[in-house]
Amino acid sequence: MRAYKFRASTNIELALDILLNRRLYCADWKALNDPMEGMFAYSTRGEDPRAQQIVKGIGTAKSRYKVCSLSRDFQSHLLWSHYAGGFDGLAIEVELPDNDPDICEVEYRGVFAFLDMDEVRDEDEAARRILFSKYQEWAYEEEIRVLSNQSYYELAAPIQRVIAGPRMNQALFQTLHMVCEREGIDFTKVGIGDEGIDADPVRSVDLARQRRRMRPR
Repeated sequence: MRAYKFRASTNIELALDILLNRRLYCADWKALNDPMEGMFAYSTRGEDPRAQQIVKGIGTAKSRYKVCSLSRDFQSHLLWSHYAGGFDGLAIEVELPDNDPDICEVEYRGVFAFLDMDEVRDEDEAARRILFSKYQEWAYEEEIRVLSNQSYYELAAPIQRVIAGPRMNQALFQTLHMVCEREGIDFTKVGIGDEGIDADPVRSVDLARQRRRMRPR
């Protein structure tokens, strides 16, 4: 499963951690930017003591999880604006396993996640259903979510590609290019046209010419 992690240039150390240590940082779900994150409603038939016990345990079950948010696509102007510093940052392309139960595309729904308690086996399943869902106004993110009980999710596959924003500082752009060359990561730059956003390859010879032009005479 291909996914993209956006980072602004002001948080470049977080991007470098992904590139050099091949891992994704997972934050406490309460720190995510949706104030309705983790909120839920439920229904049950009658006074089911099993259902009530599960509901009471959901808060504890949710507290065991941390979250890393990625996107299915890098071609969204809104994602670049909101999560990559208004196009001054980058998107990092990673490959995630298709069969990992801790990785899932987010299900978009109403303000609250809804649980039919007759279909929920235990507190952990309920917590995961809630955390793998999000309010529908966030649907433009096409989020792929990683759940973990650790602060980092270790990537099994190498980093595939870095896509630099067109407003990235030139010195940072060249530094990232050198890092990607050393790590064997494809380095590209956002191109914006009538057909949308794409990623254009960056050639070492072009960067060398730019560095020569930037040298003081």
